[in-house]
Amino acid sequence: MKDYLTAISEGDATRASELDQHAIEVETTNKPIAEYGDFHTLRTDAVLLAAERIEDVVIDSKTRTIDGDENHRSVAFTYDLDEQPNEASLEVMWNEQTSEWELETSFTLLLFIDAKASTTRIEAAPFRIGGDVHVEATDPELAPLAYLVYPGGYTIVGAFPEELLSPGEDLTRTLVADYPGDASTTFAVTRLPSE
Repeated sequence: MKDYLTAISEGDATRASELDQHAIEVETTNKPIAEYGDFHTLRTDAVLLAAERIEDVVIDSKTRTIDGDENHRSVAFTYDLDEQPNEASLEVMWNEQTSEWELETSFTLLLFIDAKASTTRIEAAPFRIGGDVHVEATDPELAPLAYLVYPGGYTIVGAFPEELLSPGEDLTRTLVADYPGDASTTFAVTRLPSE
């Protein structure tokens, strides 16, 4: 657990992704999110290094068994993000084959980024994040509606012409995505980027 949270706080998404691969599979397999989510594109070093990351992580030395199973535990911890103190917990399971604790839940959340022209006309918005990471689907109907990210403060820039924005809107958004729950940002536009 310490290695995982340290990797996230240091911007090492590569290491964090190795450690939570099993948990991501458990959390997404056979669930509706599997049909419309992108679980890898934004879980990269470039994106996480450019984000404001968690810091001052303290893991509680006491764990709680889940359903009385000594091999299935909940581990609580505290951290700061965007100068705000937070609490969270993750589940771990003892893996007898490797003789190690394995994550059963991940420290990730869904990020929704869309363009909205009316209450009925909405689509995934093309965007840039983490400096040079550009996300744009060639077919807007096949574009992911949600991305998996680690908690952090992200700068998102709409990657479509500024003249599509509704009056008073801005192409750049700063968003703190924090656990638990989902995060989202919507660009109000006069017409959708795909039109």
